[in-house]
Amino acid sequence: MQLLASPHAVALAAASEIEAAGEWPAVLRLGERWKVQPAVAARLAALGRSLPPVEADELRRATAAQFIRTSLCLRAGSEAMQRLQAAGVNAAAFKGGAVIALLHANARERILQDVDILIRAGDLATALTTLEANGYRRDVGTGSLADYISFVKNSPGAAGNQAVSLSNPAGNHLDLHWKLGRFDTEALLVTARPVRVLNVETTVVRPAFGLLLTVHHALRNDLIPDEIARDILDCGGWFRLLATDPEELSCALEYARRWGLDEAVHAVSMIVQHFGGESPLPMAAAGSAAAALADLYLRQLDAEPINADLPSLASPRAIGQILSGALSGWRRYAGLMREFEAANGEASLTLSERVKRLAAAAWQLSPAQWREVRALARAKDRLL
Repeated sequence: MQLLASPHAVALAAASEIEAAGEWPAVLRLGERWKVQPAVAARLAALGRSLPPVEADELRRATAAQFIRTSLCLRAGSEAMQRLQAAGVNAAAFKGGAVIALLHANARERILQDVDILIRAGDLATALTTLEANGYRRDVGTGSLADYISFVKNSPGAAGNQAVSLSNPAGNHLDLHWKLGRFDTEALLVTARPVRVLNVETTVVRPAFGLLLTVHHALRNDLIPDEIARDILDCGGWFRLLATDPEELSCALEYARRWGLDEAVHAVSMIVQHFGGESPLPMAAAGSAAAALADLYLRQLDAEPINADLPSLASPRAIGQILSGALSGWRRYAGLMREFEAANGEASLTLSERVKRLAAAAWQLSPAQWREVRALARAKDRLL
């Protein structure tokens, strides 16, 4: 993270330390896991540093392949949005699509594996019909759509996010969202703006909301470093952009308060500043809850990720969601949970195995760690 997110001098020192220890192969493995190889390549170029020949060739081949995949994904996403617009469905891209469109000069510095598209809830049936008519199929929950929607509503891990993942025969992926916690979908859509990416016009959310949606994704993923490395780097870019635009910064802070994200925004700002990055939000403005969230990320970065079920244990709301889902039909609920785990490459555990692992993880927490997990649980509860 120092190599990727710190100012020039610190990043240069990190590169020298990595080189002296002969750890470039390990860095590339980590970059692959974090999905940040293009950022590694771009940073090394900016630092004027080169890798040993074997690692340099590996990184060059990886970034070239990812650029092709990202380009195809962007084009497919833009085409899908054009088809939605033709069907009368207003849509806007966010997360990676907005990051590339507004923060990068091209698609070479940011991996994109899928396009996240926001629509109104009332347009879901039309959107699915339109996309399915053009070859897209659901990745998870291929049974009843009503059962699928019931599951995501009662899934604590979703943190209020309601979306369906789709793929077409060419292997292009998109996530169709119709609810994002307390975010006002109407506000996101009416302020979206057209941009050109790879000579294709698409529509993306405004920068203020780009930041908030990136923070929202990091929080949904429990601030786990493997899951949110790109989010931290993206937020650094959003903060630099908003620092030059007082109107967008004011908008971001106002809506962060409205939508329960103010603590999380300050936490991510603290993380960015921890590595020496720029942020228009002073450290002194962050409260204890934001500091606990930042500490949780840094603790996981230095050690290992927390058990993903721990925040649910600290949240009566999450426990209620699970019970509601189970009471509506445990077999359907558990089946969809296993489908989601399989789609994310996670091992499916029996209920008893899950409870045993959760109990062991909770027992090992220190008081400071427990405070951080509780801060995470409360922050996720505020998203709903």
